[in-house]
Amino acid sequence: MAGTPICIENERLLIRSLEEQDLNGLSELRKDPLVYRYEPAFLSELQGTPEKALENIRQMDLFMDRQCILGVFEKGDPGTLAGLAEFYDYKPSGSVISIGYRFLSKNWGRGLATSCIGALLQYLRDHSEVKLVTAHVIPENRASARCLEKNGFEYLLTKTEDWGYETPCTAEVYTCDL
Repeated sequence: MAGTPICIENERLLIRSLEEQDLNGLSELRKDPLVYRYEPAFLSELQGTPEKALENIRQMDLFMDRQCILGVFEKGDPGTLAGLAEFYDYKPSGSVISIGYRFLSKNWGRGLATSCIGALLQYLRDHSEVKLVTAHVIPENRASARCLEKNGFEYLLTKTEDWGYETPCTAEVYTCDL
């Protein structure tokens, strides 16, 4: 059973469920040496071959699996994957969800992450009962923290988390009330 398709748009981006034609873009993202230095080692798109990762991502259902990964595309180039956006750790009973995002390094510094976060928040406002959104950032990733702050997130705390590395890492937790 495939995951429930999600499509989110704003003036700049199209964020949608990944499709077979996105395999090359997913492979390029996985090979980008800069993308995953601030990301958990166990991310779904990194598991197995690119084909298997795509298959697993396409099976995710936000309401059944509590997470989903979506492709991010610029509206001017809707066939080229710019990055990924993620809803995870969805707790409908507590009206809480976490978001994540990662972009090809060639797309860094162009405002795509800020626009993506805004689109994810608007989607949650319009299509869910979520009241609190969280995001976790490694302290060295100041650019990501700034993108969150531009969208109304506030720093909550710093804690130790298991991101799949040899030792636990420090992560800053940001929250946004909807």
